[in-house]
This record gives sequence, C-alpha cells and structure tokens, in this order.
Amino acid sequence: MNFPTIDFGWLGNGNLIGMMAVLHVMINHAVAIGGSILMVSIEFVAVKRGNERLEAFARRLSKWILIITTTAGAMTGVGIWFTTTIIEPDAIGALIRIFHWAWFTEWLVFVSEVVLILMYFYTWDRWSGEKKKLHLRTGVALCIMSWLTLVLITGILAAQINPGDWAQTLSFWSAFFNPTWVPSTLFRTFAAITLGVALLTPLTRWFVKQEQDRHIALKIYGKWLILSVPLMLIFGIWYLNSLPEKAKDLVVWGSGLSDITFNFINLLGLLLIFFLGVLLLEGKSKMSVALTVFTALFSLMLLAEFEIVRENIRKPYVIYNYMYANGILKSEVETLKKEGVLKNSAFSKVKEVTENNKIQAGEELFRMQCIVCHSIDGVRRSRAMTVRAKGWSEDALAAFIPHLSEVRPVMPPFAGNEAEAKALAAYIHKMVSESNKDKEGGK
Repeated sequence: MNFPTIDFGWLGNGNLIGMMAVLHVMINHAVAIGGSILMVSIEFVAVKRGNERLEAFARRLSKWILIITTTAGAMTGVGIWFTTTIIEPDAIGALIRIFHWAWFTEWLVFVSEVVLILMYFYTWDRWSGEKKKLHLRTGVALCIMSWLTLVLITGILAAQINPGDWAQTLSFWSAFFNPTWVPSTLFRTFAAITLGVALLTPLTRWFVKQEQDRHIALKIYGKWLILSVPLMLIFGIWYLNSLPEKAKDLVVWGSGLSDITFNFINLLGLLLIFFLGVLLLEGKSKMSVALTVFTALFSLMLLAEFEIVRENIRKPYVIYNYMYANGILKSEVETLKKEGVLKNSAFSKVKEVTENNKIQAGEELFRMQCIVCHSIDGVRRSRAMTVRAKGWSEDALAAFIPHLSEVRPVMPPFAGNEAEAKALAAYIHKMVSESNKDKEGGK
C-alpha cells in the first residue's frame, strides 16, 4: 500500500525470496559457520600433533572459506535484502524499525568476521612457532563472530513467527528474546556443523592423500557429528513446542508431506547421519561413498525444509499477529474493508472502481494483496491462479474472495470493499480464462 509493487510473473515473488534465502543460508551455515569450526578444529589437532600436512589442509580450507564467504555468501546476503525489500517492503520496513540496533550490531559483527578471516588466512606464516597460539585464537574468534551473526539474525527471524508479547509492549527486548529464539539458534548451530561435515568429508577424501591424516580429520568430523545429531533433534523438538498453536499445526502441512512421511524421513535421515558419525569416529576412510553423499544431500534438504516450513507456518502473517503476508497490518483490515484499499494506496493509479476501470483496478488489487504468494501462471503450480481458479466463474470468485480467510486460514483476509472484491474477481477470471485458452489453442 505504501510502496510500488513489482511482479516477477512466472517465477513468482515468493519463490524468488525463498530461493535466495535458502541459497544464502546454505552457504552461510555450511561454509562460514560449520566450515570455520571444523577448519579451526583441524588446525588445533594438527598443531597439537605437529602434523604439518594436516595443518596445510586447514590452510587450504581457509582460502576457500575466505573466497566463498566474501563473495557468494556476501552477495546472496545482499540478494536477500534486495528481493525482500522490493517484494515485501512493508515487512522489511517494520523489521528495521523493530530491530534497528540488532541489525546494526549484526553488520558490525559481520565486518569483524571478514577482518578475522582475512587475518586468519594471511598470518599462517607470520604467526608460526611461538605465535601459533595467537593464530589459533584468531580462528576461535572467527568462529565466535560467525556464530554471532547467526545468533543476531535468528533473533529477528524467530520474532516473525513468535514475537512473544511484543504486540502489547512494543519492546525491542520482547521481540528479540522471543520464545523461539534460543531453540531456533541452537538447532541452526548444530545443523551448520552437520552441513560443514557433509561438505568437508568428500573434500577430505579427495585432497588429503595420507591415509593417517585422513583418519585424524575424519575422527574430528565424527566427534562433531555424534554431538550435533542428537542435539539437533532435541532443539528441533524444543523449537516446535515453542511455536504458537496455529503455527504448530501447520508444520507438517508446510513441508508438503504427510504426517507419517514427515516423521519417517526426518528421523531416518538423522539416524543415518548419526551412523556416518560413528563410522567417521572410527576413522574409516573407505566408508560408503553413497552414505557420504546422502549425508551431504540430506543435510542440505533438512535445512531447506526448515526454511520452507518456517516461512509457511507463519501464514497468514509475515510478522505473527501484527502484519499479514501481503504487508497489510492486522489492525487496518476492518478500516480498509469499509473505506476501500485503492484510495488508501499511495502508488495505485486507480482510486475507485468503476465499470470502465474494473480490470485495471483488479490488477492493482492482485499486485497489492496476492502476488507475494500467488501468480497468474507460474512455476509453482499449487499457487498459480490458472490451477487454483480454473473452472471458477467470475461470480463464484467474487463471492469467495471476501470469505477466503475463513475457508483457508493460511490466507490473509481480503482487505477491500465489495466493489474491489468484484474487480479482483473480474481480473483473475479474465487472466485465467485467457491463459488457459491460449494453452488449449497451442495444443
């Protein structure tokens, strides 16, 4: 309402945000956090044993962690800001107002992280011998700063799903120290280590030539995995129990799986990863390649599932009990139903629905209230109007729209008057009819 709308059409606005977020989280968790912790662990053991070959492997890892975190990691982080700002500006604006100092602090921590990884990489030769402890301490500081970025960002993200009593107190501390912050942070921490193991295990098999050195590195991974897997399960359950009741009921739905499939896949996957940890702890370099690849893929899928579920269970909100997914405040809906949303929209070209501008008004309404999740025709078929509204008459759509949140609780209520509901129905019906007609004609 307060910003112009941008429609990414077939790709889908929500899909673009989701893809960028998952990509960034995977890079940040697997490389910047998990990779750094394992890298410093390897250096520590190598120095303790006087193993120069293993230390050289840790040095080689530091080069790639530096490159990836300062390029792909940084660019996808900016990519999240870019996509969310242009697609959900009201939500980002609200989060900036609520968490101004947290985001500023996170930026300072990120800068510190970059400085530390640069120091860590470029001082391998300078800080040797008696100064080796200083180099190791720099590595530990790097791990702490990498983790603190996770701590701060998770506080902000967790508040979107359960802001505690922030809606009543409007206190920064109420929002940041929300009920899901601690379990979510701890779950992500050990998921990051698991991802790091999944990433580095095949690299260790390929690049560490001495079998004895491989055994040492794999044992380090095994210790971290055996610690991480049960803790991921514990903190994951804690996280689920800290969710609002309505959100908790949507967890399995948000994954797109059935109850049995959801539980079976996640528990079996964690069990197999734990089994890999046992094999790694024994230092077996000839373990099943298939199990190693499975661990890598499942770890990535588990984190992607966590992100997708977290996004879906917030529905119909983007900030729980405060702002709906389309950027409209919960407190404003009733007013907009009476006055109309078009005349209260700063960038709408249409302020009032007439017979002549009905389709144009409907398009404006679709862009304002629907495109965050839906598209007319797009890659995500379950959210494409050509699928969902196929066979619906214009009158049926007009009758359904004012009551859509009653029928589908995961959807925000339509914030507009009767004339606007009819205009939106007319636009959707016209676009769906034309799109399906074109498809049938092309066959």
